[in-house]
Formats: sequence, C-alpha cells, structure tokens
Amino acid sequence: MQLLSLTLKGFRGIRDGLGLAALTLDFEALCDGAELVAIAGANGRGKTTVLDNMHPYLTMPSRASAAGAGGFSYYDHVYLPENEKDLVWALEGQSYRSQIVIRPIGRRRTEAFLFALSDAGAWCPVTLEDGTVSDGKVDTYTRCVEHLCGSADTFFTSVFGAQCKRQLSDYRNAEIKTLLADLLGQEHIRELGRKAGETAKLLKTGLVALRQEASALDAEGERLARARADAADAPARAARTHAAVAAAASALEEARQAHARAAAQREQAREADARRGQLLQEREAAQGAGRVVLQDLAGREQDARQRLDRLTRRVAERRAQALQRRERLENVRSRCHALLEREHLVHNALRRLPLAEQLLELRTERARHRRDQVAEWEQAKGQLRILVQRVQGIEREAGQAVLQAQALRRRLGLTAEVPCAGMPLQGACQLLADAREAQALIPSADAVLRRLGDEKAEVEREGRAVKARVQSLSAASGQLEAAEHRQERARIFHHLHVREVPKRGVDISLLCWRQLPSTVKST
Repeated sequence: MQLLSLTLKGFRGIRDGLGLAALTLDFEALCDGAELVAIAGANGRGKTTVLDNMHPYLTMPSRASAAGAGGFSYYDHVYLPENEKDLVWALEGQSYRSQIVIRPIGRRRTEAFLFALSDAGAWCPVTLEDGTVSDGKVDTYTRCVEHLCGSADTFFTSVFGAQCKRQLSDYRNAEIKTLLADLLGQEHIRELGRKAGETAKLLKTGLVALRQEASALDAEGERLARARADAADAPARAARTHAAVAAAASALEEARQAHARAAAQREQAREADARRGQLLQEREAAQGAGRVVLQDLAGREQDARQRLDRLTRRVAERRAQALQRRERLENVRSRCHALLEREHLVHNALRRLPLAEQLLELRTERARHRRDQVAEWEQAKGQLRILVQRVQGIEREAGQAVLQAQALRRRLGLTAEVPCAGMPLQGACQLLADAREAQALIPSADAVLRRLGDEKAEVEREGRAVKARVQSLSAASGQLEAAEHRQERARIFHHLHVREVPKRGVDISLLCWRQLPSTVKST
C-alpha cells in the first residue's frame, strides 16, 4: 500500500495540537521518493492523530479500547457539525480514494465512500465481483476495503504498527491460527475443515437415528412374541365371551323397561317445571311493576322537596335583599343629611380643588423623576460590577500570559548554557529545537501582554467614569423617599377636596336625590 495524500477536517487532535480546523498532507510531495519517513514534533502536536488515519479502515487503532465493532467511535474525536477524512492511496498500481464523513450533531451519522481511479481520470465507486457497491454505507465500505486489503486484525497486526497495541504473545491460539491462515492464504483450507466438521456432525446424527431405529425394531419383535402367546388361549376366552353376552342381553331388557318408566316420569316433571317457570315470570312482572311505581313516587317526592328548597331559598334571598335595600336607604339618608350640613365646606373645596390637582401633578412628576434617577443609579452600579469583573478577568489572563512568557524565556536561556553555544553546530542541534521554538513564540507572548495592558487601562477609564456617575446619583434613593412622601401628602390633600366635592358644579339637594335607589324615586 502506498499513501498519496491525506486531509483531516474537524479532528480534535489537529485542533488541540496545531490550532487548525483542517490539515492536508501531500505525501508524494513531502516524501519525494524517500525510503524512510519520520513524523517529528513535540508532544500533543497531533502526530498520533495523523498516524492513526494513514490507512483506509474505519478506526484509529491507538484510540480503540478493544478490537472489533464497538471498540472505537469517531464521534469522540471530532468537534465540527460535519467532519471529514479524505485518504488517497494506491495498491498494486491502482489508485483508490477513501472519503469518510462524520456528523456527530443531532442524529449521529457516518458515511463512507471508496472510489477507484478510472482510466479516464475520474473517481468511480468500487464494485466487487459479488455485486457489492460502495454506496456510502459503513458495512459496504468495510466489505470493499477488506476485499482489497484483508481483514482489519491482520492489517494492524502485520502491516500497521499502532501505539499501545496488543502484543502477539497476548493473542489466543484461535486468533493466531486465524492470522496465520489469512497471511498464508489458507482461508480455503480452513473453510474445507469447517465443512468436514459439519459433515462429521451430520454422520454422527444419522448414526444415532439408526441406533434408535434398531432399538424400536427389537421392541416390536418382543411385542409380536407376546401377541403369539396370547393367541394360543383364544378358544377358552371365546366361550367366556358368549356367556357374558347372554348375561348382557338379559340386563339390557331390564334396562329398557326401567328407561320407559323413567321417560314417563320425566315428561310429568317437565310439565311441572313449565308451570313453575310461568308462575315465576308472573311474579317477576308484578315485582317489576311495583318497583316502577315506587321509583315514580320517589321521583315525585324528590321533585317536591327540590321545589320546596328553591322556594325557601328564594324567600330568604328576597328577605335579605329587602334588608339590604333598607340599609342602603338609611345610609343614603345619612349621607344626604351630612352633605346638607357641610354645604359651606363643599363650596370651599370647589375653590381649592384646582390648586390641589396642580400640587398633586407637580409632586407626582418630581417623584417620577427621582425614580428614573434611582433606576439609572442601579443600572450604573450593575455596569460598575461588570467592569470590575472584566478587570479581574484581564488580570488573571495577564498573569497566565506573564507565566507563559517567563517559561518561554527560561527555555530560550538554555541556548546560552549548552557547551556548543556560539558554534555553528548550535543552530542545527536537535536538542535545542524546543528553545528555538520558544524564541519564535516570545514576540507573540509580549504582544498578548501589551494587548491585555491596553484593555485593562480602557476598562479602568470606563470604570472611573461609571463610578463618578454612581457617586453623583448616590443621594437619589433618599431624595426618592422624600419625593414619594410629599406625593402621598399631596394625594391625601387632593382626596380630601375630592371627597368634599363628589362632582363639581352639582347642587347638594340634586346630589342627595341621585344617590337614592330607582325604586324609591319611582314611589
């Protein structure tokens, strides 16, 4: 197998190691005919993720918890709504393309396609001799790949060396036999052995059936011998049978006579039962009519009681309504007398009512203004809390950035402590690759510190402005309480005047007349 190119999209190992959503490797250009190729890099840069996908099988062998189905899932190693593995490889001079699409969001789904490069230069779905076509389903893709490259167990045992894979010494005898048969091309021999075993089982089953049939034949012979012995005593048994038949005929005649007498008695009993049934029906009809009459009487009694209850409730309601009407009339009369006695107060209230309305409107507007100030004060306090939290977050992030910059400078400082410092060999030393990488990262770390410093200064300036606004509105709460107190006093003052003047411009005698019920006016 020869690898031509590999594209990984949405794999967590590539994102965490390189910060990339997608990675494409052109092995033809990168290897350029090399006999030995190494993938080098620091820990956590994504080397294992790339290596685990340099094959057409639907697994990442170093991430699989167990061999076979259920031991690995792509959904644990991708993060985008649609992720893709695209591998172009060649086998025995034929180019193939494995395209695997993983969708972990919502209803999880994996599609796998295997294409072959035609003579015209187009990718066409792989079709096997038995008619299997790579149509995007996982099972058809797996059958096509195993037809071309063999089983996954054999491939990862003999061709592909995954990290932390199970050692050959840990395999069971049956697994080793299967691997050797697959490697040596002896699968047809194992199939013949399996068929021979099945044939032996069938022969054993037939032998058991033959033995059971022989036992049945022996039992039948014994039964025939017993029947032959019984036939020798047949004349004596025939004489005994004739005597028994004569005795049975005499007993039959006696039984016929007894049956005739019993039939006559049964007919008489049948007539008595019919008469008894008729009487029972007449009794049930009479009882049913009586129950109907009793139910009718009970219904009438219930209706009469309900009418009596309704009349009683209606009388009580009318009595209560009369008492309430009387009480209202008494109250109206009392109010009318009181109004007539306070006629001069009503005229004074008419003159002062406009002033009370203006005072109430003014103090209501002031209270509303104070409420707006209090709301603005609460909003400013909330904004100030948010700015304080932002400053704390920036400080935490800046602390982490300072620690990272210090670590990078310590790594860079190692270049001055090695024996080859200042020599041409120092630039090519593989042991100082980490220090050189730290030197490249120091400017970005310093830029992050400067950015965080600018953000902190901007947030602190905004915080000072908001804090000044909070201090300027700190007295709004007390002012609101005083304004609401003055508003309530104005409302009481206005209410007193409105109570003295129930309706402006109405004569006292006319007001008393309108408060009377309509039944009293009509009389």
